[in-house]
Amino acid sequence: MASFCKVSIMAFFLLASGAFLSSPALAFQANEQDFSLASEPSSSSDQDIISPALRHYLFQCLEKLGEECRPLFFARIFIGEKNEIPTSCCQYLVQMGDKCHTAITNAVISRPEFSGNATLFRTRSDETWTTCIRLLVSPGPSA
Repeated sequence: MASFCKVSIMAFFLLASGAFLSSPALAFQANEQDFSLASEPSSSSDQDIISPALRHYLFQCLEKLGEECRPLFFARIFIGEKNEIPTSCCQYLVQMGDKCHTAITNAVISRPEFSGNATLFRTRSDETWTTCIRLLVSPGPSA
Protein backbone atom coordinates (compact mmCIF):
# COMPACT_ATOMS: atom_id res chain seq x y z
CA MET A 1 0.00 0.00 0.00
CA ALA A 2 2.88 2.35 0.79
CA SER A 3 4.35 1.83 -2.67
CA PHE A 4 0.98 2.65 -4.23
CA CYS A 5 0.97 5.89 -2.26
CA LYS A 6 4.48 6.75 -3.45
CA VAL A 7 3.56 5.95 -7.06
CA SER A 8 0.45 8.09 -6.73
CA ILE A 9 2.45 10.99 -5.34
CA MET A 10 5.03 10.66 -8.11
CA ALA A 11 2.34 10.54 -10.79
CA PHE A 12 0.62 13.56 -9.25
CA PHE A 13 3.88 15.51 -9.14
CA LEU A 14 4.70 14.75 -12.74
CA LEU A 15 1.20 15.74 -13.82
CA ALA A 16 1.26 18.86 -11.66
CA SER A 17 4.63 19.98 -12.96
CA GLY A 18 3.39 19.65 -16.54
CA ALA A 19 0.05 21.24 -15.71
CA PHE A 20 1.45 24.36 -14.13
CA LEU A 21 3.73 24.87 -17.09
CA SER A 22 0.94 24.62 -19.63
CA SER A 23 -2.01 26.19 -17.83
CA PRO A 24 -3.58 29.02 -19.83
CA ALA A 25 -4.79 30.60 -16.58
CA LEU A 26 -1.25 31.40 -15.46
CA ALA A 27 0.60 34.55 -16.33
CA PHE A 28 4.33 34.69 -15.74
CA GLN A 29 6.73 37.50 -16.27
CA ALA A 30 10.35 36.70 -17.07
CA ASN A 31 13.25 39.03 -17.29
CA GLU A 32 17.00 38.59 -17.38
CA GLN A 33 17.51 39.07 -13.65
CA ASP A 34 14.59 37.24 -12.10
CA PHE A 35 11.83 34.78 -12.86
CA SER A 36 8.84 35.58 -10.73
CA LEU A 37 5.09 35.30 -10.93
CA ALA A 38 3.26 38.36 -12.09
CA SER A 39 -0.42 38.97 -11.65
CA GLU A 40 -2.03 40.13 -14.82
CA PRO A 41 -5.71 40.76 -15.26
CA SER A 42 -7.31 38.23 -17.51
CA SER A 43 -10.66 37.97 -19.16
CA SER A 44 -12.44 34.92 -20.44
CA SER A 45 -11.12 35.61 -23.93
CA ASP A 46 -7.48 36.08 -22.83
CA GLN A 47 -5.17 33.13 -23.23
CA ASP A 48 -2.41 33.87 -20.72
CA ILE A 49 0.54 31.56 -21.07
CA ILE A 50 3.93 31.09 -19.51
CA SER A 51 6.56 32.83 -21.55
CA PRO A 52 8.84 30.46 -23.46
CA ALA A 53 11.83 31.78 -21.51
CA LEU A 54 10.26 31.00 -18.13
CA ARG A 55 8.95 27.63 -19.31
CA HIS A 56 12.47 26.72 -20.42
CA TYR A 57 13.92 27.97 -17.12
CA LEU A 58 11.48 25.91 -15.02
CA PHE A 59 12.13 22.76 -17.04
CA GLN A 60 15.88 23.27 -16.61
CA CYS A 61 15.34 23.63 -12.88
CA LEU A 62 13.29 20.44 -12.72
CA GLU A 63 15.96 18.60 -14.71
CA LYS A 64 18.66 19.69 -12.24
CA LEU A 65 16.58 18.46 -9.33
CA GLY A 66 16.76 14.88 -10.54
CA GLU A 67 13.93 12.57 -11.43
CA GLU A 68 14.26 10.49 -8.27
CA CYS A 69 14.22 13.56 -5.99
CA ARG A 70 11.32 15.58 -7.44
CA PRO A 71 8.57 13.47 -5.86
CA LEU A 72 10.29 13.57 -2.45
CA PHE A 73 10.44 17.36 -2.43
CA PHE A 74 6.92 17.70 -3.78
CA ALA A 75 5.52 15.37 -1.10
CA ARG A 76 7.41 17.18 1.63
CA ILE A 77 6.41 20.70 0.58
CA PHE A 78 2.92 20.30 -0.87
CA ILE A 79 1.56 17.21 0.86
CA GLY A 80 3.29 17.64 4.20
CA GLU A 81 5.03 14.29 4.37
CA LYS A 82 7.81 14.16 6.92
CA ASN A 83 9.98 12.10 4.61
CA GLU A 84 13.74 12.10 5.09
CA ILE A 85 15.52 13.71 2.18
CA PRO A 86 18.60 11.77 1.06
CA THR A 87 21.87 13.68 1.02
CA SER A 88 22.10 13.18 -2.75
CA CYS A 89 18.75 14.94 -3.23
CA CYS A 90 19.84 17.80 -1.00
CA GLN A 91 22.95 18.11 -3.14
CA TYR A 92 20.77 18.37 -6.26
CA LEU A 93 18.56 20.97 -4.58
CA VAL A 94 21.43 23.17 -3.44
CA GLN A 95 23.25 22.84 -6.76
CA MET A 96 20.01 23.75 -8.53
CA GLY A 97 19.93 26.92 -6.42
CA ASP A 98 17.48 28.86 -4.32
CA LYS A 99 16.29 30.87 -7.33
CA CYS A 100 15.12 27.69 -9.12
CA HIS A 101 13.69 26.28 -5.90
CA THR A 102 11.65 29.43 -5.32
CA ALA A 103 10.50 29.64 -8.96
CA ILE A 104 9.24 26.04 -8.90
CA THR A 105 7.50 26.57 -5.55
CA ASN A 106 5.84 29.77 -6.79
CA ALA A 107 4.73 28.09 -10.01
CA VAL A 108 3.02 25.26 -8.13
CA ILE A 109 1.49 27.69 -5.60
CA SER A 110 0.05 29.70 -8.47
CA ARG A 111 -2.23 26.78 -9.35
CA PRO A 112 -5.73 27.25 -7.90
CA GLU A 113 -5.61 23.90 -6.10
CA PHE A 114 -2.50 25.02 -4.17
CA SER A 115 -2.93 28.80 -3.83
CA GLY A 116 -5.10 28.62 -0.73
CA ASN A 117 -2.18 27.34 1.33
CA ALA A 118 0.56 29.50 -0.17
CA THR A 119 1.96 30.62 3.20
CA LEU A 120 2.17 27.07 4.50
CA PHE A 121 3.83 25.85 1.31
CA ARG A 122 6.37 28.69 1.30
CA THR A 123 7.20 27.91 4.93
CA ARG A 124 7.70 24.22 4.11
CA SER A 125 9.74 25.17 1.07
CA ASP A 126 12.01 27.38 3.19
CA GLU A 127 12.29 24.67 5.85
CA THR A 128 13.24 22.11 3.21
CA TRP A 129 15.92 24.41 1.81
CA THR A 130 17.33 25.06 5.29
CA THR A 131 17.27 21.36 6.16
CA CYS A 132 19.28 20.54 3.06
CA ILE A 133 21.80 23.32 3.69
CA ARG A 134 22.30 22.09 7.27
CA LEU A 135 22.65 18.49 6.11
CA LEU A 136 25.33 19.40 3.59
CA VAL A 137 27.22 21.77 5.87
CA SER A 138 27.18 19.70 9.03
CA PRO A 139 30.38 17.80 9.71
CA GLY A 140 30.35 14.03 9.54
CA PRO A 141 30.81 11.84 12.63
CA SER A 142 34.17 12.12 14.36
CA ALA A 143 36.61 9.30 13.78
